Amino acid sequence: MDLSKVVLPTFILEPRSFLDKLSDYYYHANLLSEASREESAYDRIKQVVRWYLSGFYKKPKGLKKPYNPILGETFRCCWVHPQTDSCTFYIAEQISHHPPISAFYICNKKDGYCISGSILAKSKFYGNSLSAILDGRARLMFLGKDEEYVITMPYAHCKGILYGTMTLELGGKITIECEKTKYLAELDFKLKPFLGGPSSVNVISGKIQHGDDVLATLDGHWDGEVFLQEKRSGQQEVLWNPTPEVRSARLKRQVVRLDQQGQFESERLWQHVTRAILDRDQNRATLEKFVLEEAQRKASKERGDKLWSPRLFTLDPVTNEWTYIHIDTRLWDPERCLVQFEKHGVIQTKERSLGKIKGYSRASAWASKQKSQVNGKHRKGSSQPSSCSQNTESSSTTPEPTHESSDNEGYFQCARCNKEVKDTALIEASITSLQKTQQDIQRNLIALGQQLGRRRETEGNVMLTGRHCLILCVLLLSQLFLNYVFT
Repeated sequence: MDLSKVVLPTFILEPRSFLDKLSDYYYHANLLSEASREESAYDRIKQVVRWYLSGFYKKPKGLKKPYNPILGETFRCCWVHPQTDSCTFYIAEQISHHPPISAFYICNKKDGYCISGSILAKSKFYGNSLSAILDGRARLMFLGKDEEYVITMPYAHCKGILYGTMTLELGGKITIECEKTKYLAELDFKLKPFLGGPSSVNVISGKIQHGDDVLATLDGHWDGEVFLQEKRSGQQEVLWNPTPEVRSARLKRQVVRLDQQGQFESERLWQHVTRAILDRDQNRATLEKFVLEEAQRKASKERGDKLWSPRLFTLDPVTNEWTYIHIDTRLWDPERCLVQFEKHGVIQTKERSLGKIKGYSRASAWASKQKSQVNGKHRKGSSQPSSCSQNTESSSTTPEPTHESSDNEGYFQCARCNKEVKDTALIEASITSLQKTQQDIQRNLIALGQQLGRRRETEGNVMLTGRHCLILCVLLLSQLFLNYVFT
């Protein structure tokens, strides 16, 4: 039985959208920054596996299912990297409702990586158990290495729906493969056997190979320690372990304030349902959820046979995969690139050479503040998606999100990049002011010279008065000072 069209009760809902939940894989995106700097292809794929494992330990309390995104819903956020003074951006959009397909794009151009992909979410009901299948793949690209890693996802399996203890496990075999380097990582998420004990819960095993040569094996628990053992030397190391220190050191997520989000931003879109769930008012939560679902049905009926056109993603006719419209794989040039930021879902780079926004890219920190798009808080219903994004956290292990302030232009950025952009703007304004002053002085000198020339013609060889000499000296000194400043 496919549950994708079934309306679920609100008491089993996690109070955030599925688009938001997909961002949980990037709280340790600094591991990808480290991977991009590795010289060895083998060390790079080990680091990629370490990052992949870091996305599973963050779970809600109890068994909860996130909201099914509404068609046209968007979500965006970023994580600040203190070590590299950069940011990782995340953009997601619900591009189809039946079947439910979510497209996403992640990037940090300064640190040299980006990820794109889409997921078709399927749910299967088997009586006392339920499986949530994430059908799709992601493509991780290291820009400086010209390498692409194709990544698949496990499925979630819930037992004890009708009787027994409810448990959530991950199952299935996944692969992380780089065609260029011929490295392949295989991970097997194992379900607990019928007669298994506590040690057989959340077990994972796997291997890393180059061609047909197995270089290392992996084993452990995907929500705990995972060990890697080198095949040749027999040496064992802890590949991943989400200790309290590791959890507390994860990157901080930056989001747009709720009152600055567009109507189809996830947090604003679901705000009334979320508030009711957090208030433990299931009747109100069910009613608010019904309002959104009815608005979506009405919009679908009004569209009729007209195909929906996503705002931020497009279907590649060659690969038949959804790609981010504003993708830019140019390398980060520290001499040219000033700052990267996002505006209305478009990730862009401000470049030094032109002194203005140039091209689109993917990474560094939300640049100048976002300008107000909305005059009030409207409950959305149907029609077209607007712009903006949001954030919602439900797990107690998650730090409280930081909401960045916004201005009226639709930008939003972290404090570090905001200061960077402001400083640059102040310098440019000062230079412009000095240039204008210099031009005024030059015009005054020319006018004075013309005046003196006319007086010479009429009066012959007349000596300059003291007043004229003083003015001329002041202007010449000012000109020399400005020339010194600009040289």
